[in-house]
Amino acid sequence: MLSERNETFPGLWGALWLVLAWFMCEYLTWALLTDLLPGQDRMEAGALARLLSNALLFAGLMSFKGLSYRQLFHDSASSVKATLALTLVPVLALVPTLLQVGGWVDELLQRVLPMSAAEAQAFADMGRPSPGAFVLVCVLAPVLEEMLFRGVILRSFLKRYTPGVAIVHSAAIFGLAHLNVYQFAAGLIGGVALGWIYERTRSLWPCIALHAAYNVSVTLLAQSGIGSEADAPASTSFAWVALLSGGFGVAWLVKCLGWPGGTPAWGRTKQ
Repeated sequence: MLSERNETFPGLWGALWLVLAWFMCEYLTWALLTDLLPGQDRMEAGALARLLSNALLFAGLMSFKGLSYRQLFHDSASSVKATLALTLVPVLALVPTLLQVGGWVDELLQRVLPMSAAEAQAFADMGRPSPGAFVLVCVLAPVLEEMLFRGVILRSFLKRYTPGVAIVHSAAIFGLAHLNVYQFAAGLIGGVALGWIYERTRSLWPCIALHAAYNVSVTLLAQSGIGSEADAPASTSFAWVALLSGGFGVAWLVKCLGWPGGTPAWGRTKQ
């Protein structure tokens, strides 16, 4: 196994520059593909651009930090199988709560700051049924974003700051990376939950499961016409089910893993 180098890279400002480089690399790749493959579906081109640009970016990051992909995805004393067996059910139980809370926040924001026509069209494009959109939003985004925001950025932050500060800072950067105020709110809330899970388990797999389940749920809601990003059914019954489901998930995770910064819990990294 490789010995990690540059353990505290990136810091807060370095993380912001890294996210900017991430965007630039993806945009340039997308522009190149658009020129080379004219007429290709916009979302399919976006999915291919994200895959290729991240392959290049992470090749450099892994070399610079001296990390293997095995360490990046699961740097825990417990096996992947054991980690998922303990966390998968409560992690998935958080999804209805994140949808409901995100829907409340999204509704409030849209009352204060109504969406522009361009923003509404962008959300509609992400939610429309197409193979490219599904792959981009529901497959690539959960894996690649967790690799960057939890696997690299939060991993470094946890070596620089207290767990609570590290989680909140990484969640804020995750929200900012969505480039609009509506997804910032959902990203911040979800980023805190994802950061807590990662800090306790040192594994990206539960984080990827939660991120993917959330994105799939949002996509299905959008395609059904119920709502847009971070929207949830407005019925009182769903709200109660969502809150009870989330309460169950949080209680299970707290019992098994503990709160961030507490006594070293099950699944922590070998020192």
